[in-house]
Amino acid sequence: MSTADFERYLKERVDDQVNYFDISAIRNQQAYRRIKITAISCNVLTTMTIALAFTVTEPYKVWMGILALILSTIVLATYQLEEFQNYGAKWEKFRLVAEQLKSEKYRFLNRTGSYSDDDDRYNMKQFVETVESIIRGTDIAYFSLMVEPGKRIEKRLQQSQEISKIIDQ
Repeated sequence: MSTADFERYLKERVDDQVNYFDISAIRNQQAYRRIKITAISCNVLTTMTIALAFTVTEPYKVWMGILALILSTIVLATYQLEEFQNYGAKWEKFRLVAEQLKSEKYRFLNRTGSYSDDDDRYNMKQFVETVESIIRGTDIAYFSLMVEPGKRIEKRLQQSQEISKIIDQ
């Protein structure tokens, strides 16, 4: 593997994947926090609305009941949405992969751990194999949670073919 090919791999594959996982982690963290803040706020407001319903005059009690119903429905919807979308789990997993990739890159660049060998060609091959195993994940269920179906498939197929060529060199 030439140095130019490896530099291209670092830029077009590793840095691209770190960026993808970073952005995805941030996006899922923001969604998770929005859902949780909405759920907590509506939950507190539901309790306050029910308590205040005992202090208002009769005509307003119906409106307070309707408001409590709407707020509690929003709470239920946020829990269901989080269960369906798994923003918290995705945030955690995307962040984990991003940090693993960053760590591996810095270990390689600083020639530490499994990259302390004097043979640069061996170190580059070892790095590519390690990075690809991190990206691939340990099982199909992991990526079924992580990657939206249909997105980035063409790019991943192209990169997979290029990586195979680099490893075989």
